[in-house]
Amino acid sequence: MMETINTVIFDMDGLMFDTETLYIDVFEEICKKHDHYFPREYFLGMLGTSYFDYSIYHKDYPWLEDMLKIADDEFVSYYEKRFAIPGSANKYGLKELHDYLKTNHYKICIASSSSVPHIKRLVNNCGFDFKADLMLSSQDAYASKPAPDLFLACAKEMGVEPKNCLVLEDSKNGIRAAYNANMHRIWIPDQVQFNEEDMKFVELQCENLKRVIDILEAM
Repeated sequence: MMETINTVIFDMDGLMFDTETLYIDVFEEICKKHDHYFPREYFLGMLGTSYFDYSIYHKDYPWLEDMLKIADDEFVSYYEKRFAIPGSANKYGLKELHDYLKTNHYKICIASSSSVPHIKRLVNNCGFDFKADLMLSSQDAYASKPAPDLFLACAKEMGVEPKNCLVLEDSKNGIRAAYNANMHRIWIPDQVQFNEEDMKFVELQCENLKRVIDILEAM
């Protein structure tokens, strides 16, 4: 039985917005333009963290960091083309869950490995007035997920206990970070599938954001 939840913490990429599929496409297109190939399963392992030890791939893929930087630089232009219509990047149920949380007086935080300006850019293009009480990025001096620092900072900033927070995540690193923060957590799958070991850190699972309402209602 969950303790009383008063704060819901959203991851962003792949959870709120369909940006991870776009980033994969951008990265693979950049690699193709430069006659490179990087296995997708390796790339998926990098998702959900700000900092990654690329040295493990340096011997076989010495150009990797250069391709990632180009992809980062060009991401916004790709995003603006694919998601020119406000709200078109939204994952299913985002507005319904947001409206439910605001109506029922939950605090809302966004905790992402993306920068705060990037978070604001995407939130401002969601097609409705998403009212987050707090936006934090692990790029702002917080250890990257799976370290719990970013989620714990959310709780501290909001003046709530970790046990009263519910984290919504699509990534392995995010779910483990929530586990390490002793917060409740729901895995909503996107690009990365979990193995048996990963599932040990999952508390609940549902197929989309709208289903989170049912979980909260059942508490």
